[in-house]
Amino acid sequence: MGRYRFAYFDAHIEVFIPDENLVPKLEAPPVPAIRDVYAATRAACSAPIGAPPLRTSFTADTSVLIAVPDKSRRTDIKEVLRAVLDELGQAQISKEGITILIAQGTHRPMHDAEIVQKIGREVAEQYRIVNHAYDDPSCLFHAGKTQEGIPIEFNRLVREHDFIISIGTISAHPVGGYSGGAKGLLPGIAGRHLTDYVHWEATRYPLFEIFGNCENPVRREMEAIVAEVGLDFIVNVTENADREISSIFAGHYIDAHRAGVAFLRGAPLIAFPAEMPDVLILGMGDDRPDFWAGAAGIYAASALLKDGGVIVLFAACPEGVAPEHPVVLEYGYLRWRELEEAVQKGAVLDKTGASHGVTIGKILAQKNMQVMLVSKGIGSAEAERCGFIFYEEPQRAVDAALEVKGRGARILQYARI
Repeated sequence: MGRYRFAYFDAHIEVFIPDENLVPKLEAPPVPAIRDVYAATRAACSAPIGAPPLRTSFTADTSVLIAVPDKSRRTDIKEVLRAVLDELGQAQISKEGITILIAQGTHRPMHDAEIVQKIGREVAEQYRIVNHAYDDPSCLFHAGKTQEGIPIEFNRLVREHDFIISIGTISAHPVGGYSGGAKGLLPGIAGRHLTDYVHWEATRYPLFEIFGNCENPVRREMEAIVAEVGLDFIVNVTENADREISSIFAGHYIDAHRAGVAFLRGAPLIAFPAEMPDVLILGMGDDRPDFWAGAAGIYAASALLKDGGVIVLFAACPEGVAPEHPVVLEYGYLRWRELEEAVQKGAVLDKTGASHGVTIGKILAQKNMQVMLVSKGIGSAEAERCGFIFYEEPQRAVDAALEVKGRGARILQYARI
């Protein structure tokens, strides 16, 4: 019986697991971290993929908008952003000509302290910083409609600046296949209608036709829309298994992004199991403030857990289930068919929130999995509404999973997903 430690947002919890039950993992070669992120970013911007060097792309009077991820993306981008700003400074662009836009999609605005933590105090104090507001018409501009008649709306700062840069991280994602690239703008700084549209479109396809596949129809449509609006340059990073920046790709928002995806596919973030387990135990780290982000555990289970298995999630989720999308908790995940029908009938307008509920609901149904949740931000009543079994004590959740699957159950554990 071994003692194992799991991430629990900004803390850790420990449980005992029978060592003889553990599924061995096929460890991948470690991917080294970039030790000088600043220098590597400057180098990437000087020799970009599919685009001219950043510092040669504008004149001193060019106004520049830089879209950066919000606090839900835990990658430390401070040195990346500082390097980009110094590239602009070398081109004689003044600080007054630069705006940094927090591309939070439908997430809540970031507080001043959170902004400082994300981009650094010096940058926060010297540059104009704006939170994107996806549902505020006064913050958006209209750029026509899609073929389906969906209004194409983005943050008006795109039209008020000459050159658009997006900084982000490339990782597998259920909308668009991977984060990064065009996704920095759509849905990062898009309006409600367009954001709802691309999220709901993703529910039309089996999960793995989208998730982890950058050549999918939703992604292609996102990129076509962004081409019309304009995204001039990206700086995207990947992370290794220790959540350190492992590579930097700069340049054209499709070409550089695809190069980053190719690198990431050759550098696995987790060790793969030698067999499919009966029980999967996962810790959710500090980039999972709510279950909207914590659902990464469910995506992992969809690929790694046997049908009919049990997943034990240590997900603190201090901000609850999905605070910006109450429809998720209203329906829960087990009622995903009702939610899908309500969207089709126009009874539910929040298609972004509904897409999350339907996607997770489908996985739970198709895998016939039980979810045992340990959380401090999601109580027993809310867990029950979601279709989860709630436990206050982590060890009790592990023991209960073994009671369900039998003492000989095969267990796969990851300290952090």
